[in-house]
Amino acid sequence: MDESINAEKKKRQKPPLTRRRIAAEILGGVAVGFAAGLLGGFVFLMMPYDRGCFNGVLALAAAIVSVFPMVYGVASGVGVYLVGKRGEQTGSFLWTLGCGFAGWFVIIGMRRLVHSFYWSYWLPSIPDWAFVPLVLLTPPLLATIAFNLTRRYKEPPSS
Repeated sequence: MDESINAEKKKRQKPPLTRRRIAAEILGGVAVGFAAGLLGGFVFLMMPYDRGCFNGVLALAAAIVSVFPMVYGVASGVGVYLVGKRGEQTGSFLWTLGCGFAGWFVIIGMRRLVHSFYWSYWLPSIPDWAFVPLVLLTPPLLATIAFNLTRRYKEPPSS
């Protein structure tokens, strides 16, 4: 009887959250997203299509730039989920994946908002390379927030 009360109480509580776990989830999302983005670029490069004037390194860069954004958001959500579900807790895979993917739309909106101020004279122009940290961190950050909002203890295996 006492075990069922403790199990029910534990089921309602959220597992403890540490800074180390949050950092590991974000880094896991960045690592998996980056690796999947590069792999997607290499696979895209191997597909038969007319490269035109592209050859060698330029063709590889064009393939990675065209595929990386599509793959990075989803793969960073998967990386956050894989790191986050370790131990005795789990979270919602769909929310984590969806928020990782939504991170790209947030980046596009912020970039357009900042570039729309180019015409005003009081804001200096921001170069595109300044958005690289924002691009690499936004999808894993949103996926980490989604995972930690939905985290719970894993269900014990039923016998």
